[in-house]
Amino acid sequence: MEKASDLAQDDVIQRNRKQKENVFFPKKSSYFFMVLAFFMVFLAYVLPTPEGLTREGQLMIGILIMAAILWISEPMPLAVTSLLIMILQPLLGVMPAADVFASFGNKAVFFLIGAFILAAAIEKHGLHRRIALRFLRFFENRPRLFSLGIMTACAFLAFVMPEHGVAALFLPIIASILIATKVVPRQSNFGKISMLSIAYGCSIGSLGTLVGGARNPLAIGILANLNPPINVTFFEWCLYSMPIVFIALPLVWLVLNFTFPIELKDISDAKKEINRQVNAEGKMRLHEGIVLVILLLTIFLWIVFSSHQYFGLAAISILSGVLLFFSGCISWSDVEERVPWGIILLYGGAITLGVGIQTTGAGAWLADLIFNVVGDNLYVVILMMIVFSILLTEIMSNVGAVAILLPIGIAVAEKTGFSPLLSSMIIALCGGLAFMLVISTPGNAIMYSSGYFSTRDMFRAGVVSSIICILIVFCVVVFYWIGVLHLEAI
Repeated sequence: MEKASDLAQDDVIQRNRKQKENVFFPKKSSYFFMVLAFFMVFLAYVLPTPEGLTREGQLMIGILIMAAILWISEPMPLAVTSLLIMILQPLLGVMPAADVFASFGNKAVFFLIGAFILAAAIEKHGLHRRIALRFLRFFENRPRLFSLGIMTACAFLAFVMPEHGVAALFLPIIASILIATKVVPRQSNFGKISMLSIAYGCSIGSLGTLVGGARNPLAIGILANLNPPINVTFFEWCLYSMPIVFIALPLVWLVLNFTFPIELKDISDAKKEINRQVNAEGKMRLHEGIVLVILLLTIFLWIVFSSHQYFGLAAISILSGVLLFFSGCISWSDVEERVPWGIILLYGGAITLGVGIQTTGAGAWLADLIFNVVGDNLYVVILMMIVFSILLTEIMSNVGAVAILLPIGIAVAEKTGFSPLLSSMIIALCGGLAFMLVISTPGNAIMYSSGYFSTRDMFRAGVVSSIICILIVFCVVVFYWIGVLHLEAI
């Protein structure tokens, strides 16, 4: 019965996502966006080069605009756009093919592959479900506390697996609890808060570690390709990001509770349903325990050895995948089924885009244009980065948004005189704070498919949450990153 309901839920999710794609970008308009995107590249090829910009830089700006149009409108799969980015650079004479494909083979790509394999093993053996249910038992007494438990549990799991996987896990669990409490979809505020807590908890939690979102290793991959390279360890990432997570979680939870006052006083039925599911899980099985040990070992190695010259993040990540195969916890068919290879292609293409923008000088030229508009005040530049990153990631893939903004942000940092690490961290973290629109993240779309809230409900809560997160990030950057850690120093 559980497998059948899960399959049915997957069908609902896919159908709703396809419907939303058709609503926002119908098939006929797809041709328009593709023609527009390639026309931008054509213009970059035929127009005279402005003063201060190289010919290669102008072509890279054309490719950047093409990528932005295709990533926002999605007339073709995101990964195909990334392949276009890679192949157009040697075709147009921007960079040699060997250099383009070498940047695709960045070590951060292999970190991401290993992390996805680890997440696949966690999902296969249901370890994430066991952790989630056990965690929810601590918050089962009161409705408001229960919604906080949902957000916290989602954020915690997003530390060790991709956020969309966490959202897909929690949807059937929370849906069964809501059914047990007999709440009415779209009418019950308890139902709205419960589902939005999943979406927002996953988004906020994905900031915490390098594993939560593909945009995180994308940032460190581009930083590692700079000259001189900037290497960020697993522990350093957590040191920078965790204050934002710990401040944003309770504040966004308060926003949800003020926006949708919970009408339920008694959730004893929910408590019974959680206990029933916990008991149904039974004792931890052998392979489940092995996966847990490998997960803890991997996290320990990431924290201790991620800055090692030879044994870094990528090597540890691949090692964990190999251990899972050796222990029999996962097979290659499991990997083929569960690892989103399209994300790997999207990610690799995004790195080549960032390297091309940086090496051709296009980023520096764009930075000069930005200075002419907003000036070179450090705090104004920081605020503009935060706002623009959050707004852009609302309307397109967060990996695509970060890929577009990172090379520009790095160039802005160099022009302003502060470290590219500061601008890269701002853009990467803000790329995960998409709360307003259903299309903003896979987690938002998955939760919307449940039918418990409307797009208007998400927008109402999302606008206030976004404003609060803009203020949180700005304060953390100014008072913690700059004031305490001196992250702006080159």
